[in-house]
Amino acid sequence: MMNITLNDKSYEVVEGTSLAAFIESLGLKPEGIAVAVDYEVVPKDQWAETILSDRLELMLIQAVSGG
Repeated sequence: MMNITLNDKSYEVVEGTSLAAFIESLGLKPEGIAVAVDYEVVPKDQWAETILSDRLELMLIQAVSGG
């Protein structure tokens, strides 16, 4: 198991987990969100091929409608 941090909260994930699988496991829909891995935004079309590693820091940014 690996430990990663998402928005300052720790999660345990299995080695080889992709960013797409992790987001899906949280019950989140990819629409309207962006994810930065170690402060670099990962395009949605690369989520499936982006494999998470131990001690990564992720930041989830959610779009808010209105203004």
